[in-house]
Amino acid sequence: MIGISNDYTFRRTLSPKVKDTLMETEISFSPSDAGELRTILEHRADRAFVDEACATSAIAKAAALAAQDMGNARQALDLLRVGAELAEQNGETPVTDEHIDTARDGVQRERLENKIRDQTEHAQYILESIANLQTNGEVPARSKEIQRTYEQVVDSHAASPLSTLKSIQDHLSDLHMLGFLRRHEQNKGLSGGQYYEYELDLDPEIVLATRAEIAEHTA
Repeated sequence: MIGISNDYTFRRTLSPKVKDTLMETEISFSPSDAGELRTILEHRADRAFVDEACATSAIAKAAALAAQDMGNARQALDLLRVGAELAEQNGETPVTDEHIDTARDGVQRERLENKIRDQTEHAQYILESIANLQTNGEVPARSKEIQRTYEQVVDSHAASPLSTLKSIQDHLSDLHMLGFLRRHEQNKGLSGGQYYEYELDLDPEIVLATRAEIAEHTA
């Protein structure tokens, strides 16, 4: 059996019985550096572009930006692809460093949108709720405050809400682990107790725009 995951904590979700019988060997793949990504891009560019349609410096730029961020080939290829699309749309040749710089924002936004779409329905409702709170300057917010807004969001989509605060808190913990949320621990002592407050770790406009597109296509 082979398990492949970007989440190094995924084994925590396995049952105790599985953990006891799992005699695993872990293989970690380090992020690619700029030189490795450049080699991959040059190989692809030879097939994708006619002669002199893409500047060598643009390939190096895409590799360097991807190496600084996630260090994976898919991101580097996306930067080069979107940069080429921008050049083609503007009737410009060759693809330049400037096209790659402009493509960077679009690729990052697309990646975030896809990550949001990959979440469960109620996780998306919770993200939408926190985005609304953040837009109104009402974050960081406690789980009870998020729950109230969440119930309004769910009602607006004619769906049935999760019934317990614990369910909301579990989703908040998962979304924090996945990098969607920032979590702040508060300790008010004997009078107020200990609790968490949450806010988005990404642009709320991206969340709301993505949710609006999803709602439109599912209506």
